[in-house]
Amino acid sequence: MLLTAGGIVFILLGLSGVYFFVMQGIKPAWLQWNVFTLCSCYIDTKTFAFIPNNQGDELAVAFYCLGWLLLIYRSKRSLLNKQALVVGMFMLGYLLLHGLAVVYFIGACLISTPPILAFGDTFKKQYIKNWLRLK
Repeated sequence: MLLTAGGIVFILLGLSGVYFFVMQGIKPAWLQWNVFTLCSCYIDTKTFAFIPNNQGDELAVAFYCLGWLLLIYRSKRSLLNKQALVVGMFMLGYLLLHGLAVVYFIGACLISTPPILAFGDTFKKQYIKNWLRLK
């Protein structure tokens, strides 16, 4: 019960954060931090560097994903499953990419996530091994 309530609270916090920080464009000064980025594409592209960035939308997405991870854990009693992996990879990518790089990442996730979740169990290890042997 506590995991469900916590998950729902984190999801609602994340959604309200997305509304205020992303849709309304509110950028509080106290959320302006120097953060590590794998790739930042604003005016000039920076890779593997520390950049100043307002972390409002990153925190909102992190809360949203954390809420889903709590609900997944409540349902499966483990985070060692493909649903938790997809949510965790999305959260990690969102936190480490900035600017247009994160927009491209979100687009790639929108395209690749449904097939992974829908057909992930269809392809067992033997099929993958046979496919790799043909190459």
